[in-house]
Amino acid sequence: MDMDKDRIIQELHKGAKSWNNWRKRHAVGDLNLDGVELTGMKFDDFDFSKVSMCNARITQCSFKHADLILANLQGAYLRDNDFSHAKLIAANLCGCNLSGSVLFFANMLTANTRNAKLENIDFRGHDISGFMLRDVSLAGSNLEGQQLARVDLTNSNLEGVNLQGADLTKALLVNAQLTNADLRSAVLVGAVFRSANVSGVDFSNMDLQETDFSGANLVNADLREANLTGTKFANANITGARLWKMTCTGWDISNIECHYAFWDKSGKEKTVYRQHEFERIFADAITIELRYPYRLIDQELATLPIFIDHLAAAHWGTILRLKSITDVAGGALVKFVVEEVGPHNPTELKLQLQDEAERIQLAQLALRRDAKLHVQLKEKIAAIREEFWPRLLELAADHEKQQVRNLTILFMDLKGFSKWADDELSEKLSLFRGLVKPILKKWEAGHPNMEGDSLRVTFKNVTVGLSCACMIRNVLTAAGFELRIGVELGEVSVVHNEVTGVPDLEGVAVSMAARLEAAAEPGEILASHKIYHYGKRSGLFKFVPRRVALKKGIGAIEEGDRVECFAVEAEKALSDLH
Repeated sequence: MDMDKDRIIQELHKGAKSWNNWRKRHAVGDLNLDGVELTGMKFDDFDFSKVSMCNARITQCSFKHADLILANLQGAYLRDNDFSHAKLIAANLCGCNLSGSVLFFANMLTANTRNAKLENIDFRGHDISGFMLRDVSLAGSNLEGQQLARVDLTNSNLEGVNLQGADLTKALLVNAQLTNADLRSAVLVGAVFRSANVSGVDFSNMDLQETDFSGANLVNADLREANLTGTKFANANITGARLWKMTCTGWDISNIECHYAFWDKSGKEKTVYRQHEFERIFADAITIELRYPYRLIDQELATLPIFIDHLAAAHWGTILRLKSITDVAGGALVKFVVEEVGPHNPTELKLQLQDEAERIQLAQLALRRDAKLHVQLKEKIAAIREEFWPRLLELAADHEKQQVRNLTILFMDLKGFSKWADDELSEKLSLFRGLVKPILKKWEAGHPNMEGDSLRVTFKNVTVGLSCACMIRNVLTAAGFELRIGVELGEVSVVHNEVTGVPDLEGVAVSMAARLEAAAEPGEILASHKIYHYGKRSGLFKFVPRRVALKKGIGAIEEGDRVECFAVEAEKALSDLH
């Protein structure tokens, strides 16, 4: 240490009054304490304004009421000091370590805290909203009740931080580390957690409307009863999340990663998902929009069904329908909705369908300029449909073999079948089948399989499947039959049955529907969480929570394990549902 610095340190030991008088006689540039090492000293009321202490190592010292305005403390090691009531206004704290220090009523207005460590500090009663908190480490600190609305906490380390009751409305927490942070009762509406690590964080019962978790790590996060309306989870990982009774209207889960989740209240019953399956089941319907610079004419309207058929054929397993044609300023807006995404990644499917739709739209626009082709189209379109549609259906049936589809599965079984006398068995089975067949036809059931007193069928959507189940139950009950029904939604493989020679179904969803049927009470329809998720949107059914023990294991669920499901009742007359 050079003599000048030794002289400065000698003055430090003489007390606040002597120091403050001495330093008035020296120019600011002469007071250089860069790299100084000080421990256990008392600097209360000292005037360190504009003093340079870059890379200093100062620990366990008291700076109560000290003046550090515009002091340069860049890179300093300042752990475990007491800065109560100190003035750190506009101080350069870039890269310094203040961890464990007391900052009670310290004034740090406009201080540069970039890349600083403010760990394990109790900030209660202290407003840090004026701090520069970007790239700052606040790990283990107490930020309870802080007003941090719209504050930039990008790249901050908030691991283990207490943020109970803090206001983080529209705060920027991009790439922030929040593992083990306590966010209970915090206000997070509109907060941006893009690429943040919030694994294991408890968000239960919280209002997360319009919050942005795009690309975030939410592994094992607790989202039970959370309001996720309009929340963004694009490219996020929610594997292991607890989702009981969460509200998710309008959420964005494009390219979400979820290998399994827990839908029961206790968060113990695991539901496993294949790649992209969670998005396929729970994402809002994909909508494809096409804007036309004019109103559509008859020939263009006539090509829309073929347009839809082309899009569906180009992406096997998808089901599309025309949602609306609306007059807009200067033209028309056509919307298609994808009702079934098949085995595809929904996010990629939306982009592919939109690109393909716009390509075909260009052909439609070119058609307007070709009068001859217009006439030919008008004459031929009916013949084309008659000629090719039956052949397309045949090709689709052949292509369906060995493919995977997302279907609603209904399993039904009659109670007391084994106790029927021989003389009434044939008569009752004939009546049973005679009653069921027209119901299956009415609801356009697929892959029907009736073996003895049991029935297995599929449906393209949940509402139709539940409507059919309710009608079967009502009709057979009125005819004196006792029955049980289980309904599940999931991926189903269509395979060729070597024994019967007809297509058959395989998959976990098929097995789960059978397990629910076996666990149902006589006259009861039991549906899974997936069925509940889709069915509740229609408002046509009442879902009563049930907890039943499975009579046979499936996957990780063993025989006797209890699972949460729902007993289903129709809310209105079934004749109004179709």
